[in-house]
Amino acid sequence: MLKQRAALERYQEQQQADPAGVSVRALVRRYHALVLCPNAALCQQVVATVNGLCGPEGEQLLTAAHINSSNPPPFDAPDVIVATPAGLLTIINDAGGAYGWLWSEEGMQARVRHVVVDEADLLLGNAYVKATEQILTIFKVADRRRVEAKVLEELGLVDKSEFDRLPRAIKVAGWRGGVPAMLAEGYKPKRALDPDAKYGPYWRRQYIFSAATMPTITFSDVGSQIQKMYPDATWVSTELLHVSKPQVTHAWHEVSDESFGMTLLEAVRSDADYQARRGKTLIFAADGASADAVSELLFGGHVPHVVYHKSRPKLEQAAALEALREQDGTVMVCTDAAARGLDVQGITHVVQADFAPNTIDFLHRIGRTARAGNSGRATSLYRERNRPLVEVIRKYISEGVPLEAAFSRARSFSRKLKRTGGVFVPRGMPASAVREDNQPATTDSTKNGKVVAATGRAAQSVGSSGIAG
Repeated sequence: MLKQRAALERYQEQQQADPAGVSVRALVRRYHALVLCPNAALCQQVVATVNGLCGPEGEQLLTAAHINSSNPPPFDAPDVIVATPAGLLTIINDAGGAYGWLWSEEGMQARVRHVVVDEADLLLGNAYVKATEQILTIFKVADRRRVEAKVLEELGLVDKSEFDRLPRAIKVAGWRGGVPAMLAEGYKPKRALDPDAKYGPYWRRQYIFSAATMPTITFSDVGSQIQKMYPDATWVSTELLHVSKPQVTHAWHEVSDESFGMTLLEAVRSDADYQARRGKTLIFAADGASADAVSELLFGGHVPHVVYHKSRPKLEQAAALEALREQDGTVMVCTDAAARGLDVQGITHVVQADFAPNTIDFLHRIGRTARAGNSGRATSLYRERNRPLVEVIRKYISEGVPLEAAFSRARSFSRKLKRTGGVFVPRGMPASAVREDNQPATTDSTKNGKVVAATGRAAQSVGSSGIAG
């Protein structure tokens, strides 16, 4: 984006110095980036981060703004547009024209050059997928139209219907790589083409799908779906993808209704950082009602704290996050609304008052601590009903392997255990992998083009469209 801005400034200087000497084909436009986030808190965090980026002289590099119906687009459009999928669609569909051409569907298609889908596994999941896919489709349609226009010009085709009548494989090749790709796919032009002709460059919009959890074991997983939509994508991941960071020390406590209160209070009050009023503690509860119940318990135990969940007033939520960011020794009771993307320095202790309903939420919760190379602690309280999932997670953590094979929704995990007689079978493996002695198979083999790693370590099944993190 900085390169684009520099090119635009050079173009404007040339136009002012010699208007007649600037070629129309050399026209340089201003482009924007769009960052999609699942909630307002993460949108505001992205805005603050972008606006805080400074150059060597302390100058602000880029501008960003959170856009929704309550925060309409500013007169001077920001470099980076940040929004939730639903919030952006509200602007585009209901009021876009009133704020200027950029905020219409056509303006977005023409001027947004970079699209970032943050927390991609969540935004492409059930609750957000409809709005997210609608936005991606808006851009995808425009991408194809722009490449088609260039291809028609290069092939000398006057009527777009000639392109439309081509076999789909050749059209797809054209959308992805222009004329050279079409020729490689077997396209036979009606007129001879210049063998020395230079084709392209073709319009390219950058798409970034970012997430701390990106499962790819089965074809229905989000990572597999992204690969299907964008087969030419470059995949980048760290060695610790889906792994509990080694800097996190875990403690596990099975509790009953009778022992829960004392165990939770002891976990918080016995922490050395809490006693010294340094570091910060997050206590995760299942929902708003549970968080309020935990708050009452802490109040009775004389543990100062703040509460953060979506049912609390907006001002109270903002105050809780501010306290967590600015005050050492803060204890915050929260739901999973604080589990994803929350970047607060100095969180030294994560407590699960209610155990995570699935492995993905577990990873996001414990990911709040031990950030940027620091150490941290995770204390997990769990009930008897959580024991099967806890045992699998503890085994994988002790072996230092990815937890992806245990990814599932809470109900599907329980149903799978019932089908396999209570024996855990990693995702991507059939239930028939359970041996007669009710233990998972432990042989590595290759069958039907799939690599099946069915050991006690991170079992994965990666087919032709699978991606190893």
